[in-house]
Amino acid sequence: MQIVKQKTNYIFFGLFISFFLFDCNYASDEKKQVEQADSSSINTLSELSPDSIRAKGLISILEAKTILEQDSTVVLFELSKKVNYKSGHLPNALSVWRPDYEAKSDLTYGGMRATKGEIEFFLSKKGVRPSDKIILYDTKGSCDALRLAWILQVYGHEDVQVINGGKIAWEKAGYKLTKKVPTVAEPTKYQFIKQPKDTTIVSLEEVKMAINDSTIIILDTREPEEHLGQPYIAKGKLNAWKKGAFTYGCIPSAVHLNWSDATNLEGDHRFKCLKDLKHNFIKAGITPDKEILVYCQSGVRSAHTCYVLREILGYPNVRNYDGSWIEWSYNYVMNENVPIERHTNEKEHQSMFAQLKNEIESKK
Repeated sequence: MQIVKQKTNYIFFGLFISFFLFDCNYASDEKKQVEQADSSSINTLSELSPDSIRAKGLISILEAKTILEQDSTVVLFELSKKVNYKSGHLPNALSVWRPDYEAKSDLTYGGMRATKGEIEFFLSKKGVRPSDKIILYDTKGSCDALRLAWILQVYGHEDVQVINGGKIAWEKAGYKLTKKVPTVAEPTKYQFIKQPKDTTIVSLEEVKMAINDSTIIILDTREPEEHLGQPYIAKGKLNAWKKGAFTYGCIPSAVHLNWSDATNLEGDHRFKCLKDLKHNFIKAGITPDKEILVYCQSGVRSAHTCYVLREILGYPNVRNYDGSWIEWSYNYVMNENVPIERHTNEKEHQSMFAQLKNEIESKK
């Protein structure tokens, strides 16, 4: 990558930029210096800053703070477990968690998005009107916020924004949280005005047909141990596979890229810089000339990756498999003609499980 030469009075600045060329997190005062460079330098360096991430429905901490201070009609939701919400939340945020927007049907497996009517009921209870702006944030890299945003937009509520980095970024920016619980507005009779859009949804049957289609990439965004089908320990508990699923493995031919590779979970939970996002997906062979079908455990992490591909990187044909591994593994164990692939065979799986079990018992 070549840096354009500056005039004499910019020599020091040029050396400065070269030193930090590959740093995605340079400070704000350094950013001001970059903005003084010529246009070709700006085009090169803009991809190296998380601040350069711009996408439909994504707002920065500062933008969110300004909107919330100036518009009292905004509906603000924190997507987290009650214990996280009670420990501190953004002023006037209402508590929401996955059961609020998951299907309440008689399915023998969970995780599916709620129906149109169920979402209307949920929004009615929260006092939301079709004309309201809804702002969402969460506590883990915008994963849950983007899942609900996707559901709302599928059914027709388009004025939805997500705070980049959520509560972690808010705190790291020096803004205060509160434990005061706001009063919920009077219930409404919410009804979606626009017709649902299913262009970003892919079904189980369509995924099955895509397994042997070279023009389509099936993308698994789960953790590595989930994709590889390996037992693991989480919070001191041994898991043969992730709770909610019915067995271990992956969808045949799936390419793996962890959803969190797009997010700075070690820092402020914002999206990584554009350069890193492009690099990670292209390195994994996920290119914009292919149709991309994304899945995870229950459509949450995959909704996050779909947003990155569609709205940030501009991939033209990306869809979310809402049922994901829960639905797929259920159909497999019920002998519904659904294939799976296992990178860890049964004997290896049993051996790894026994070894991890011994490790836990030895620490007691």
